Amino acid sequence: MNIEQYSVLALRTAATASQQEDLQHAAMGIGGEAGEVVDIIKKVTFYKKALDRKHTLEELGDLAWYINLMIHALESNWSEVLEMNIRKLEARYPNLRFDADKAINRDTAVEQKALDLGV
Repeated sequence: MNIEQYSVLALRTAATASQQEDLQHAAMGIGGEAGEVVDIIKKVTFYKKALDRKHTLEELGDLAWYINLMIHALESNWSEVLEMNIRKLEARYPNLRFDADKAINRDTAVEQKALDLGV
């Protein structure tokens, strides 16, 4: 399944209301689900529990559902979001490799220009 197919199928289960309510629902859901992922990794890191891969993937799926709802509420699509992210990363890392200095000392003007190119 590709991400755009997922988007259509997942939105069937959304209790869509107004744009504002969908944005609020999505934002709160993203925070909650991200917290669940953090909790799983916390238990692995500090309590030495084995990673529950299935549970982690389940929570990532829930996180994707809420991100999908927000993308829809913003009248966008995954392609636009992902393409914008790649343009920003290419602007931040011109050699296309992580660089701690560039991660910390970002040229936000260059990144913004890269984002504006696609709009």
